Amino acid sequence: MKNLSTFSLLFSFVIILAGCKTEEILTQLPKATQAEVVINDIPYQTEKFLRVPYTLKTWEWEKDGLVLQQIIVLDSNTKTELMNIDKAHLPFIHKSPLKPNPYYLEDNLKNYYFSIQVPLPLGQAKPAVITHRFIFRDTVKNTDVILEGGSFHPRYNESPLVIASPVKGKNWLFMNHSTLKYHFYTMFFVNGRIERGERFAFDNMQFDDNLEDIASGDPAKNESYHCYKDTLYAVKDGVVYGVHDGRTERDGNTKNVPINSTDELGGNYLVLDIGGGYYAFYAHCVKNSFFVKAGDNVKEGQPLALLGNSGNSDAPHLHFEITNGKDILLSYGQPYVFKSFTKIAAINNFDTYPEGGLTRIAPTVFNNIMMEQTAIINFE
Repeated sequence: MKNLSTFSLLFSFVIILAGCKTEEILTQLPKATQAEVVINDIPYQTEKFLRVPYTLKTWEWEKDGLVLQQIIVLDSNTKTELMNIDKAHLPFIHKSPLKPNPYYLEDNLKNYYFSIQVPLPLGQAKPAVITHRFIFRDTVKNTDVILEGGSFHPRYNESPLVIASPVKGKNWLFMNHSTLKYHFYTMFFVNGRIERGERFAFDNMQFDDNLEDIASGDPAKNESYHCYKDTLYAVKDGVVYGVHDGRTERDGNTKNVPINSTDELGGNYLVLDIGGGYYAFYAHCVKNSFFVKAGDNVKEGQPLALLGNSGNSDAPHLHFEITNGKDILLSYGQPYVFKSFTKIAAINNFDTYPEGGLTRIAPTVFNNIMMEQTAIINFE
């Protein structure tokens, strides 16, 4: 695989004896104990952080009686802590047996795989090398085991794609891109490849003018949602590679139309070839709402379709991603940033919203960055 970091270190091992303050070197090492960064993505900036995304491949530690308790991400040179992931927030771990899916026959894994985005505060010195400290509980010996390794060089000298927004207007919330959760952790292991088309995908919805709700009225009706039938725009000049249309939309939040194939996951969707080997995907569009057809040349900002609720959708929204291939899933999702947006508010705690509420801020313009998923933003 191109551009994958192969810089890895064997773990160093320390065992902390239960109830004892001294540390001793673990002499009986688990077999094949190592970690390697196998996906090293281009970092991208948000209004708060420089996010460094990557995927680690490790040995199957559970076979050695170890239970992962914590991951501490470190500056390899200074040992400064960059990120601390406790047991309740550990990343999703892909391991055999993989959960069966009706779409692909996936490989039998002999390693564990999981993805991390390290949020480096803006203005903070960037570590030349990032490494990890993994804290396990040895369930056989009733001890804690600390393992260090999995070092890599972030790709600071490269920049993500810069695009225009696929939507316009105000009070937008973009979700599931700047986190450790779905879509970021989604991967498919097919024919020896790690496919990850959704890796930097977002889902978006739109608040009312009071920033209180995304729908007014019956949530089982598409027309109740403030974003429903909003216009979707070309993010760059390009050529329409394909349009998939004619699929019935779901009604609001009912999920009442079944999905029978991978192609139906996107519902009515459009693929835009934006050049350089990159493709922009617009999924869940309204049936028969496309303003363009396959083969059309389009300009940045040109209307393409209407935002809808077709395919694998919980409610009206746009699922958008950029990949290096023409398949919405079996491809490599690419990081990207927006030319401009205006931040007007922030959700105080995304995991507990709406209980935690949100905070309005003076409208602040940001250029050539992405946003955190807590941000509420406007586009011209």
